[in-house]
Amino acid sequence: MFDQKTLFITLSSLAVGVAIGGAVLNSWLPAETASTARMGDVQFAQAQTEPQPTQAERDFMDFTMPDLSKPQAGGETTRYGCVKPPRPEWAMDLPPADVRKSLLLTDLYDALRFNEIIDTNSCPCNIEYPSWDEADWQYQQITEGKSNAEIADLRRKALRQASSKHFDALTICSQSRGQ
Repeated sequence: MFDQKTLFITLSSLAVGVAIGGAVLNSWLPAETASTARMGDVQFAQAQTEPQPTQAERDFMDFTMPDLSKPQAGGETTRYGCVKPPRPEWAMDLPPADVRKSLLLTDLYDALRFNEIIDTNSCPCNIEYPSWDEADWQYQQITEGKSNAEIADLRRKALRQASSKHFDALTICSQSRGQ
């Protein structure tokens, strides 16, 4: 397909191209290395003069995706610094047919904490977000042997009770935070 003369010219051109390319690259690399070293010195000098970010600043800029497959062990933190305790284990991943039970538990919890805020006329974290133990105990007592329809009726009552106290509790908490 190729004759010897064409093959020889092609290979010679390729060899000359590689040699010229190598010479050009070789002349650029030392200059780049020197400028990179100088740039590293400048960055080092800037790092010595600029204040280093604090741990809080580094955490603020942490874009690491949290593992959402597992519930958080310590509960979530509110914008006011209170740590919400985690819900009881049994109420975490209920099947859709049993969601009513979890909602009843939440309504009982809210009613208890709103009542406590109003009774004490204060809103520290331990009163605003108490343990779930009391609500869980109440739930177990009132739902034992009840059907889904009866649980739905209990939920409506608990929701009404929690809703009636919600505004008063929010007002007390806002006042205690100076808002």
